[in-house]
Amino acid sequence: MNLENQTVIDVEVTPIDTHEPESIAIKHWYSAAQVQSILDLSKSGMQKAIAKLQDIYGVELKALRRGEARATQYSEFALKACKLLNAGKLSELRQLVEAAPIAPTAGSLTISEYTPALDRRITQLNQNANSASASLNQNVQQLLAQIASENQAAQQRDADLDNAEINAAQNRGATRALAVFQAEQKAQAEVLAQLRAMKLGGAE
Repeated sequence: MNLENQTVIDVEVTPIDTHEPESIAIKHWYSAAQVQSILDLSKSGMQKAIAKLQDIYGVELKALRRGEARATQYSEFALKACKLLNAGKLSELRQLVEAAPIAPTAGSLTISEYTPALDRRITQLNQNANSASASLNQNVQQLLAQIASENQAAQQRDADLDNAEINAAQNRGATRALAVFQAEQKAQAEVLAQLRAMKLGGAE
């Protein structure tokens, strides 16, 4: 074989870069179906969990998910974080997030900011609840006082009505007694007049 007569063709080879510009080194990615099956979550539940990790814990979306639609994949970090979130193991979740060198997204709270913000929110809610309770208690007291006043007024009206009926009955009785007395007096006067007339007639 004559190597001198062969033409050498240079081919430029572009190396394949499999490294993705992630904020953290993620070794394993899972399909959406795999993650939903492992976590026993619906598509909507998975989306809500990812949103909480972004909004509350300040995790970058690209550290949690990549791809779109059916090609969506979730990272191993997302799987661990969602599992802790769903289990309510918030302390372990904070430790996981704090241990990962993930830059917070714009406008989101870091873990160091999250706890004081949550405490302030809880305090505000307690203050609002106490204020609402005090206002409600005051309204109830006013309503009870109004009901008591109306009951007292109703009782007074009933007593006045009873007194009026008693007085009317007494007046009716007095009127009848007076009529009887007057009739008796008239009858007596007529009898006396007849006796005088009889006496005077006998005297003649």
